[in-house]
Amino acid sequence: GLSIKGSGTRVHVSVTSSMLYSGDLEFEGHFGVSSQILVAGSTLVTTLSSAIHFLRSTFGENTKLLLLDNYIEGDIYAVYLSVVALVDGGGIIVKGNTLRTKKKDEKLSSALLVETVDVGKGGYFDVENNTMSAVNGIYLFEVTTLRSAGLLRVANCTFVGRAEGFDSTLVFLEGSVTLQGGAQWRVEGNSVTAFSIISIARPQDSIELLCSGTTVVLAHNRQLEGSAFFADLALSNTIVVSPAQFVVGCNLKDGEEVSYDGVFPGEVEVFRCGTCNDDAACYMPGTESV
Repeated sequence: GLSIKGSGTRVHVSVTSSMLYSGDLEFEGHFGVSSQILVAGSTLVTTLSSAIHFLRSTFGENTKLLLLDNYIEGDIYAVYLSVVALVDGGGIIVKGNTLRTKKKDEKLSSALLVETVDVGKGGYFDVENNTMSAVNGIYLFEVTTLRSAGLLRVANCTFVGRAEGFDSTLVFLEGSVTLQGGAQWRVEGNSVTAFSIISIARPQDSIELLCSGTTVVLAHNRQLEGSAFFADLALSNTIVVSPAQFVVGCNLKDGEEVSYDGVFPGEVEVFRCGTCNDDAACYMPGTESV
């Protein structure tokens, strides 16, 4: 494998068109202001728990992490981001990858596990257009904080749940998600064959929205055959403090809009297919969003 340690200075790391069939790609330490880490067009397959592992990593302002168009496969996780903090003004983009895991009987098994992340000052964490196969797609573990117009987006992904003894889900939360200061969490345009699109581990886990412009959007997702529930959040501690918004709409199962009755514990704003909402695009079944 390959281990790269940040020392607080600005660095540019590029791993492109590479193949790794043993060990893992490990990053650790502090990557300074305006650093860039690029992993693109590569094949990373390992028998270790994860193929790419960020261990106790922090990013300086305007630092970018780009995982683009790779095939990544680990035993329990494809990508493990551990304590990734301060994505201020920069971003993490995970786009166009195939992310797979081998373990079907491990609850934590996930295409992307995120353990404590703080996104703010216009920073972004974008998971887009990936093909994922694992027990869970994205596993948000411990504390997720979105603030000051930060963005967490899971969009246009294809997820097939592969689980033995567990209910697979596209986005699984174990811990807390706090949004404030105009931050957004968007789960939209995904195609899912799994127990649910989003679910939460325990009643004490929480989603909290504060301040004007702060929004969670759960829209335009499609569940395919074999899926059971749209979302499993009814027991969660979800707190929406107006004027923050939790918006859901035009989520389809077998071509028909799902029912939201009993799905969410608190106040949500629901819009139907063919109607408009300020925080989600207009949408008609069988057409592109506009």
